[in-house]
Amino acid sequence: MRPKKMKDEIKRSFFTYAIVVVTVIFFVYLLLLSIVFRLTIIEPNEANHEHVLKDIETGFAAYYSGMDDLISASTIHSFLETGEQAGDAYKILYDFRNHQSFHADFLLLDGDEEVVATSFYSGSDVEARSSVALNALTYKLEGAGVVGTRLTSPLRDVHHRSSYVFSAAIQGEEGLLGYLFYFLDSPSFPDQHYVYVTDLFDNVIFSTYSYGLTTLGKLDLDLKGNWITYEGEMFYKTQTTLSKQGIQVITATPMSIYRLLVLYGVLTMLISSIAILLVVWFVAPKIVAKSLQPFDGLVALMASKKKYSHFDHEPNYEEVEIIYEEYRSRVSEVERLLDENQIIMEKKRISELKHLEAKFNPHFLFNVLEMIKYELMEDPQSASDMIVKTATLMRYNANFGQTLVPLEEDIRYLNDYFSLQKMRYGKRLHYEIIVNPLSILEEAFIPKLLIQPLIENAIKHNIHKTHSLFIQVVIKTDGNELTIEIRDNGRGLDEKKVAEIKAIYLGEKEASEQTGLHTVHQLIQLLYGEDYGLMMRSHVEDGTIMTLTLPLQKG
Repeated sequence: MRPKKMKDEIKRSFFTYAIVVVTVIFFVYLLLLSIVFRLTIIEPNEANHEHVLKDIETGFAAYYSGMDDLISASTIHSFLETGEQAGDAYKILYDFRNHQSFHADFLLLDGDEEVVATSFYSGSDVEARSSVALNALTYKLEGAGVVGTRLTSPLRDVHHRSSYVFSAAIQGEEGLLGYLFYFLDSPSFPDQHYVYVTDLFDNVIFSTYSYGLTTLGKLDLDLKGNWITYEGEMFYKTQTTLSKQGIQVITATPMSIYRLLVLYGVLTMLISSIAILLVVWFVAPKIVAKSLQPFDGLVALMASKKKYSHFDHEPNYEEVEIIYEEYRSRVSEVERLLDENQIIMEKKRISELKHLEAKFNPHFLFNVLEMIKYELMEDPQSASDMIVKTATLMRYNANFGQTLVPLEEDIRYLNDYFSLQKMRYGKRLHYEIIVNPLSILEEAFIPKLLIQPLIENAIKHNIHKTHSLFIQVVIKTDGNELTIEIRDNGRGLDEKKVAEIKAIYLGEKEASEQTGLHTVHQLIQLLYGEDYGLMMRSHVEDGTIMTLTLPLQKG
């Protein structure tokens, strides 16, 4: 695959970042629009709705409770029975009306349904009295208390229009004395909102506008949800039902200006975004080409592979100078690492030679050959297995050049090594190898001959000090690390001896013994750094645990 050019990549990056910036700005704009919608539409609508709702609830409640008092007032009763105290009766009726938040005109009828007191202008009282709705209502009032009713045909006088009436029958000791009616005028609501007060059947009682009303005074709007669409116009709506009064309060706020704001704003954003992206697409290559001229020179220098070539560049590009110096530093670092790697390989080769000499010394081979001689007479098949295992061990040790081997291969070597040792020591030696998870057997790679010296060390220092030596090898993963533990049930060591051995394998002290531990620890640190290596734990009569920590390497 052909590598990408940095200029093209930077151009694409410019364009991508421009898209990201434009997108972020667009979403910020949408967020601001939602905030503006909340502040200019929703909150004012809800505040106005609460205000209207409170006014209607308190106003209607005042008429219900106040008229209860009026129909029980002795002055009203006396006026209806005898015609006396007319002035006091008028005063009571006017005072009650004038103290209400909703203006109303009253109409007082006697038992014969004749008008005896009213606040209507001349002629309007006759219209009120002759109202079909009022005539029907008088037959339902006796014993019903105060009743609020929508008038199907609004009453009009010189200045007011009434669509709702509070009515009650006035009962005396000897029976019906008359009827009291208060005709509510249409209240004034804030004109920036559409306010509708209807009964439970959407018949309009009050409204600030005739928008959405039928000729019969019915509200012809779909009230489901928070949005109203009527004749192409959109409104945000808040609605509350007052079950006790049997009415609904609806406030709707027009969104025509907000819709224009959204429409023109989005169009402006889209046009601006396209313009910005076009500018970036055509101008960015020129900017990049000019800015990367010194860098191109540096790339040419690196491509020439001359270690100390002179780099001709303008002195005002400090960053390029830093890159050049870093490049020279890295070249030196690579050379140093190559030298170190050579040292590691040499130490690995020497380590393998030492292991070969230590494990397959003449004494060890003599013991194996003696066992093979006796096995040939007793069990030829067993002798054959011993020969195969011995040959395998010698071949594995003698196969130089492989620094890392699959974990599964090294464990096969360990099993062969343990088998030969068990043939030598019999029931005095037992072992167990645990790998968790099993998938790392094929995936993980470890330095060759890394574990065997620790097993040899455990056998050498414990086999003659315990009746039955048990060695357990536990290999497991911990995140991105591979941990190998070699545990034995030997006599263990005291703190002083442990400290002495640690000093040897950490290289703090030279000694002729424990060189295998030192080689293993040093090899791990040379390969992987000082964060990895060998750790030892031991307690008297509690065995020893040797732990190898190295990075998890997969093939």
